[in-house]
Amino acid sequence: MKLLLLAVVIHVLFLLSIFYIHFQSPILKGLPVGTEHDDPPANRLVLFVGDGLRAESFLRYNLNRTDFLRNTLLNEGVFGISSTRVPTESRPGHAALLAGVYEDPSAVFRGWKENPVEFDSVLNRSSVSYCWGSPDIVHMFSRGASPGRVHVAAYDSNDESFAQSANTSVLDIWVFDRVREFLIGEQQSILSQKKIILFLHLLGLDTAGHVHKPHSTLFTENLITVDKGIESIVRLIERATKHDGRTAYIFTSDHGMTDQGSHGAGHPHETETPFLAWGAGFKRWKETIPGTTDNDVLELEGRSIPVHHINQADAAPLMAAILGTAVPKNSLGKLPRALLNVSEEYAAWAMRNNANQLLSQYLHWQRESEGKMLQWLMSTRQTSLRVLIEALRSEIADAERRKDYTEVQSLCKMLIDTTLNAIEYFQTYYKPHLYIALTLTMLGWMLLLAKETCSMVNSRIFAYNRPAAFTTAIVAVSVTIFNFVQNTPPIVVLYFVIPIALWGYIGSHWRQCAPLLQGKAVMYAAGFIAAAEALVLAFMDRRLLAPLLWVHCLLVVKPFLGKKADKENDRWMVRHWLAFNLLLSGFFLLPTIGRDSSNVYLLCLSIVAWTVINSKIIQWSKLSTLAKGLAILMQLAQAINFLHLIYLIETSAFVPQWSRSLCWLFSVCGLLAPYLTSTTIPDRILALFSGLSGPYMMLSLSYEPLFLLCFCYTLYLWLNVENSTRNRRTALDNFSYSSSFQAEGNIDFKNTRLIFGFMLFLLVSFFGTGNLATVSSFDPNWVRCFVTTFSPFTMMALIVLKLLIPVLLLICVLKATVIISSVHKTKVFILTLMVCDWMCMNFFFLVKNKGSWMEIGSSISHFVILECTTIVVLMMYELTRFVTEVSLFRTHTSRARHAQDGSDWLMLWLKQRLGPVQGTIIDLLHWLLFRDGSFREQI
Repeated sequence: MKLLLLAVVIHVLFLLSIFYIHFQSPILKGLPVGTEHDDPPANRLVLFVGDGLRAESFLRYNLNRTDFLRNTLLNEGVFGISSTRVPTESRPGHAALLAGVYEDPSAVFRGWKENPVEFDSVLNRSSVSYCWGSPDIVHMFSRGASPGRVHVAAYDSNDESFAQSANTSVLDIWVFDRVREFLIGEQQSILSQKKIILFLHLLGLDTAGHVHKPHSTLFTENLITVDKGIESIVRLIERATKHDGRTAYIFTSDHGMTDQGSHGAGHPHETETPFLAWGAGFKRWKETIPGTTDNDVLELEGRSIPVHHINQADAAPLMAAILGTAVPKNSLGKLPRALLNVSEEYAAWAMRNNANQLLSQYLHWQRESEGKMLQWLMSTRQTSLRVLIEALRSEIADAERRKDYTEVQSLCKMLIDTTLNAIEYFQTYYKPHLYIALTLTMLGWMLLLAKETCSMVNSRIFAYNRPAAFTTAIVAVSVTIFNFVQNTPPIVVLYFVIPIALWGYIGSHWRQCAPLLQGKAVMYAAGFIAAAEALVLAFMDRRLLAPLLWVHCLLVVKPFLGKKADKENDRWMVRHWLAFNLLLSGFFLLPTIGRDSSNVYLLCLSIVAWTVINSKIIQWSKLSTLAKGLAILMQLAQAINFLHLIYLIETSAFVPQWSRSLCWLFSVCGLLAPYLTSTTIPDRILALFSGLSGPYMMLSLSYEPLFLLCFCYTLYLWLNVENSTRNRRTALDNFSYSSSFQAEGNIDFKNTRLIFGFMLFLLVSFFGTGNLATVSSFDPNWVRCFVTTFSPFTMMALIVLKLLIPVLLLICVLKATVIISSVHKTKVFILTLMVCDWMCMNFFFLVKNKGSWMEIGSSISHFVILECTTIVVLMMYELTRFVTEVSLFRTHTSRARHAQDGSDWLMLWLKQRLGPVQGTIIDLLHWLLFRDGSFREQI
C-alpha cells in the first residue's frame, strides 16, 4: 500500500512537471492597464473572422469567389498572411487574435468551452463591444470582462450540425441577420460613440470544411455567402455612419485546415490564414513597401501586391492602435507598424504603448527575482537583459524629448524584442534545475522498484544505515531552507527535495540493493533497457512495431521451434500464430487513419467480415438454438442498418433518426452480450471480441475494423500459445476468470517476456490505425452514426470508447494470461511500471513547447500516455472483473457451486424477492437461453 501511494505521488508530480517547465501560464495577475489616446485614427472597428478559412482557399482562383473582398483588396485594402501558433483550433486562435495570448496550456486538459483563466482582450479594452456567433467563442470573451463592456448574441449549440445534408451557410446567415437588426435598431446611439468593436464570428466555413472539404462546391457556396454578407454589413455601416471615414475593417481567420478538412496540426494550410484590413487607420497596399522576396508579393490582375507576414497575436496590439485603446494586459504580440496609415507621432505612441505593456510583464517577473535575498546568485544573462532594457528605455525617453518619432519607433521595436526574450527567460528560469532533479527522482524510483522485485524473491531484511539516513535529513533540510530563503516556489522546492529523500532511502538500505549490482543482474538490466528503448523508437515510428512483433513472435514460439510439436493442435496453433503476426505487422505499413480518412469499400468489407465471424462465434457458443438464431438475426440486422446508413451518408441523403437509434441499440446489446456467456476464459474472450466489434465498427471510417479483427485473433492465439508453453497438460477451457490460482513468487525470463509482450500489444492498440493522441484532434465524422449536432461531451465519450476498446480487450487477455501463468499481479504491475517509467524518461526530454501543434501535441501525448498507462491499466484491470467474472449463464455444476458466482447470487436474490411463480418464469427464461438443463433439474 505504501508503494502504491508513493507511486501515485511521484507520477502525479512528474506529470505536472512538464507544465511547470514548458507551459507556464502566460496570464499574470495585477498588471496595470495601459494608456489610451484621445484622437485615434478610427472610432469603430468591425472584425470579421471566417472560422477555418485558410489563406490558400481565400486566394484560390485569384479571389474570384469573393468579389467584394477582392475589389476591396485591389482598391483600398492591405493584405497579409497571419501565422497561427499552437494549437490551430478555434478557441486558441481567437484568444491570440483578440487577446494576444497564446492559449493557456491548462486548456489542453480542461477543454475549449470554458476559460481555464480569465484574460484581458481588445473587446474588454473598448468602450463597448458587440459579438455575434458560436456560443463556444463569443462567450469566452464576455466571462471576466468589465460589466456592461462586452455584449454577446449566440445561436444554440444544437444548431451546429455536422450532417452531410446540413446547410452550413445557415450559421453565417444567422449572424448577418442579427447584425442587420442591430444596426437598423440602434445605429444612432451606438455607432456614434468612440472605441466601438463589432465582432462577427462566422463558423459556417469551418463546418463546411469539415463536412464537405475546402475544395468542394458547397464550401465555395459558403464562401460566397460570407463575401456577400460582409458586403451588405459594410454598406449598412457606411450608410449609418454617413461615410464618415472613421470605421476600420479586418477580415481574417482563426486557423486553416487541410484538404481532408482537418486542423490542429502544423501544415501550412492550417497555420497560414488571410489577413485583409481596410478603412480608417490602415494603409492601402500601394502605399506599403514591397517585401524583399518573391513570396511576399501577390500577383493579381497584373498588379504586384505586397504580402505582409504577421503573427496571429500581433492582431491584438494592431486593433488597439487603430482604436487608441490600451493593449490587452497579457498580450505577447508585436505591433505591425507597416500596416498603419498614421502620423509618425501617433505611430511612436502606439509602439511605446505596446512596449510599455510588455515591460509591465517583464517588471512583474523582475520584481519577483529581486525579492530574493541572495542577489549574488543572479545569472549573467538576467543581469545583461536588465542592463539592455534600462539602456533602451533611457534612449527612448531621450528620443521623445527630441521629438524624433522615427527613432522612438525603431528603439521601441528593439525594446519589444528584448523584453519578449526576457519574459521567456523568466518563464523557463527553473528548467535546467528541474531537469536534473526529476531525472534523479525517476532513476531512484526505478531502482526502488527493482529492489522491491528482488524482495519478492529474497525475503531477507537488513538493518538500514543510520549515518546515511541522518545525512539525508540534514541535506534535505538545508536545501529546503535555502530555497525558501530565495523565495523559490513551493512546488519547485518539493521537486528538489524528493530526489534527496529517495536516494537517501536507497543509501540507507544499500545492502538490499546489492543483488542488483551483480553481473547477471546488470546484464539483465541492460537487456531490459534495450527492449524499453526499442518500444520508445516504436513510439516515434509506428513501422518499427512490425519487426518488434516478429521478434516477440519468435520468442513466444521458441519452445515449439526447438523440437517438433507433439500434437497436431500445436502445429496448427504455431502456423496461425506466425501467419497472423505477419498479417498484423502489415497494418503498420498502411497509411494511418487520420481525420476523415474514409474508405467506404474497406469499411463495407469489414462489416461483412465481422458479421461472418460473429455468426461463427455465436454458433460455437453454448446458447440454445433459439438464442443463437436471435443473436445471428441481430448481427444481420446490425450489418444491414450500418450499410444502409453509410449509403445515405455517402450520397448526402437524409439519415432517419430511427437508423441512428438502432446504432445506439445495437451498441448497447453488444456491450451486454458477454454477460450471456460463461466465465470460462475462451467463452468470455470470444464474447467480448464479438460484442465490442459492433460499436467499434460504427465509430470507424476505413480499415479499422479489419485491424481489430486481426488484433483480436492474434491476442487469442497469444493466449493459447502461452497456455501451451506453461501448461502442456491443461487445456485453456479448464481455466475460468472466476477461479482462484496460486501465484508464484519467482521472477524469470518468461514473466519479463510476458510484460514486454503486453506493452508491445498495447502500442499496437495505440498505433495500429493511427495515433491514440488523435483524440485531441476532433473529427465529427467519427461519430456520424450516433450524433450529428454539436455535442462535444457525447462525441468525445464515443471517441474515447473507440480508442479504449482494443485496450480493454488486451487487458482482459492479460488477466487471462496472469491466471494461466500463475503470476502475481503485483509483480506484473511493478514490471510494467518500470518499463513505462524508463520510456517516460525518454519522452520527458522530448517534450516541446514550440513548433506545430502536431509536434507539441504528440510530444505531450507520448509523455502523458506512458505516465498514465500503469495507473489506467491497474484501474481497468480491476474494472475488468465486472466484464469477465459476472455472468448470467449457468453451467452443468451443482447449485452450491453456482452460488459462488455473482450471476447466480443475482438470480437467487430475484427469485426470493419475486416469489415462486415469478421465480419459475425466470428459470424458464434461463432454460430458453441456455442448454444446461437447470430448469428440468429443478422441475
